[in-house]
Amino acid sequence: MLNICLIGCGGIGTIASLVLEKSKRAKVTAVLRSNYDLVLEKGLDIDSIDHGKLVGWKPSAIVRSVEDAVQGGPYDYAVVCIKALPDVYSVPEIISPVITPGVTSIVLIQNGIDIELPLIKAFPECTVMSVVSHTGTRITGNFVYHEDREKLFIGAHFHPGLPKQRQIDDTKLYVETYLAGGPTACIYAEDIVFYRWRKLFWNGAFNTLCTLTGLDVGSLQKGGGTETLLRPALLEIYEVTRAAGYIFPEDMVEKTISDTPPTSPFKPSMQVDLEKGNPLEIEPILGGLLRHAKELGVATPILSTAYNVLKLVQWKLIQARRS
Repeated sequence: MLNICLIGCGGIGTIASLVLEKSKRAKVTAVLRSNYDLVLEKGLDIDSIDHGKLVGWKPSAIVRSVEDAVQGGPYDYAVVCIKALPDVYSVPEIISPVITPGVTSIVLIQNGIDIELPLIKAFPECTVMSVVSHTGTRITGNFVYHEDREKLFIGAHFHPGLPKQRQIDDTKLYVETYLAGGPTACIYAEDIVFYRWRKLFWNGAFNTLCTLTGLDVGSLQKGGGTETLLRPALLEIYEVTRAAGYIFPEDMVEKTISDTPPTSPFKPSMQVDLEKGNPLEIEPILGGLLRHAKELGVATPILSTAYNVLKLVQWKLIQARRS
């Protein structure tokens, strides 16, 4: 039985906890933040397209903080479901109490590029893997609505601190455990960075532009943003990925647009965070991409402008939280 600590039990974290517990191969200690008291009293009510309806569900243990989770260790895996916000907090510092060097593998369920680098630096004796998640969840209080079938790509970020085979074995064991819990699709990825770049097409364009304009994905297109902002931004991402050595089909830009119909009222996660006054994932989504662009000599006028404006928005959000 694997011992797993999951940090950040929002919508995505709740479904991950549920799948791992359903596998019968793992027990989960979930670290909850704002809704700890509510979930402790009533559990989680889940309406899932993959797992049906559950009332009052709880993982094996719930705790209020990472420090409180230490008593349940040592852990085989630490699953990180809090957002990567390096301009707000340090993920390595937050999770360090539950990391046992050489024992605990780190699983990152987060958006963006290069999110693994600070973890590898902080924990060189640990396997670091990440999950590229294609799913849709919403959480209100203790109610989680899981509306899009789960599809995951999981792979290790290989580093010299451990033998490569050890990192492969740790990652494949997590994949096998997760598969036993019954998601729609959970795929082991030899090159997880490829899938991170692939997801960045949508996040780097739709997520950021909807946040800047205050428009949902359909309105962004119906209002005329496809030609002026969306397609140019996607073409910039395409050129950066090509320069970085990741070759995607020539129709990648058009497919990204056509897969998101102009009739959709969907609001991306960053836009929702802004409406709630929460910090934005601009560093992992845009910051990392633009660092690669600069190193590779690729011009990104649309994305650079979006990043610079969002940095000011982020500053305002952080100042408001501090006051």
